[in-house]
Parts: sequence; C-alpha cells; structure tokens
Amino acid sequence: MSKFIPDYVFDSIYDITPEILQSHGIRAALIDLDGTMVSHKTALPTAEVAAFLRRLEDNGIHVVVFSNNNANRVGTFCEPLGVDFISRAHKPFARAYAQAVEKLGLPIDQIAVIGDQIYTDVFGGNRAGALTCYVETLDRRFFWINVRYQLERGFIARGRRRMEARRHD
Repeated sequence: MSKFIPDYVFDSIYDITPEILQSHGIRAALIDLDGTMVSHKTALPTAEVAAFLRRLEDNGIHVVVFSNNNANRVGTFCEPLGVDFISRAHKPFARAYAQAVEKLGLPIDQIAVIGDQIYTDVFGGNRAGALTCYVETLDRRFFWINVRYQLERGFIARGRRRMEARRHD
C-alpha cells in the first residue's frame, strides 16, 4: 500500500518550487495535464501555467507534460508553451515511465512525477522510483472525479503526514 502514498502533497502546482525539487536532485518533471495544470475543460494553457513551467525550466528542471489523454488534446495544450509531451502515456504502467526515462536521458531518481491522481500518477511514479508530488485536483466539482478523490483521501492524508515528518527531520 505504500506505493499509493505520495512523497509530497500540495494544494496546487504553484506550491511546488524549483528549490524543493532540486533538494532531491530532480532535473526533470513529468507533469500531468488534466486536473493538475488546468481543468479538463480548459483547452489552452493559462498565463499562470506558462509562468510556472518557465520558472522550472529557468531553474534547470526540464518539463514534460505526461498525460493519458490523446495527442491532439495534449499537443494543442503544449504547442503554445513549447514544451515536450508524452500523450497516451498509459499511466500507471511501467512502460510509460520507461518511455519518459528514455526521452529525458535521465535516471528515474532525477525525475519528479506531478499529478492529481493517486492511482495513476503517484502509484506509477512510486513503482518506477520517481519522486512523487500529488496536487489537489482542479476538477473535484465533477461527480466521478469527486468519487475518486473520496477513495484517495486516506493516501493523501498519509502523504501529508509523510511530508510533515520530513520537514521536522
């Protein structure tokens, strides 16, 4: 069950700083799209998302949008940002993370996985050996996403406790 517990829990991607990632030797971030950076109903990136990704890149953290969604959805979102992406990633399966490692040319322990789902982003990232950062979903107002969140709550709470313990070490 520990594979479902994130290393970090954040209210938003904007709470994740380059310094936090760099303190773990992170050189790249695989960031989920829908529910993590924007609502699944938002087609294009916001100025705030663009600034966040630019800040990571400016601090030496390569960004790859890592989504289970189709190439059209992910490509349309990423094109104005000029960032790499992997669509139809098939998270949480190991092949998705192996593809990302190959694309980045980095060992998995230098890669962070950032997303809003315990059962795909966190579970897959933990199994692969990446640093995992859970962020509260932007889409909780949608019925089925809220149902999923209710099932994930215990793992999220344990992740928050893990993160707090790390701060006090």
